[in-house]
Amino acid sequence: MTTIVQLDASNRIVLPRELRRAAGIPRWQKLKASATPGRIVLELEPTAHGKVVKRGKLRLWTGEVPSTPLAEAVEAARHYER
Repeated sequence: MTTIVQLDASNRIVLPRELRRAAGIPRWQKLKASATPGRIVLELEPTAHGKVVKRGKLRLWTGEVPSTPLAEAVEAARHYER
């Protein structure tokens, strides 16, 4: 999809909803911008951050699960000290 966007009075760019949906950009997603002469490239910033939310009696992590093997993660959690 291609569209033309215009800077507003504060020199900001607003990406139209159709463009964001076509690119698969969710709400509040951080974007990494890089520039070369005559070109600006926007890339999705990885969302490694999450938060702990309470669901009933459980507490759940909403971020990505690290690629650490399960046995190693359990062992590290057993010996965790604050």
